[in-house]
Amino acid sequence: MSHVDVITRLAASVRDAGAAATLAYLRRTRPAMLGVDGEVIPYHDTIAVFTVWAVHRLVAAGLSDVQIIWHPLTDVRTPLAWWDEDTLCSDAAYAAFVPSTKALPGDPAPYEPFEPFSPLAA
Repeated sequence: MSHVDVITRLAASVRDAGAAATLAYLRRTRPAMLGVDGEVIPYHDTIAVFTVWAVHRLVAAGLSDVQIIWHPLTDVRTPLAWWDEDTLCSDAAYAAFVPSTKALPGDPAPYEPFEPFSPLAA
């Protein structure tokens, strides 16, 4: 499944079932994704939480699928704005959500549980 497919499916799921249910589904199924060169990328819980969080924010803002796909929050490199590479590559980050290592106090940062969404809760 491509990155565009993943983002599009997540947006549909967030709209239909909500962010918490979408993340619960990802955690139950733990899907692997395909990288740019076709390599298999194993399930990564911190990235899953981040991606659902980002899509949830963009859906709540009323963005279309195309706008969500092109938004910087859904770029594959964006998690590095919230985590240092060592943390993001750690076994702990693959296994379970690890809070941001780079967010400053008051900055929006990925969190769970998601609902209800409030810009002040981010």
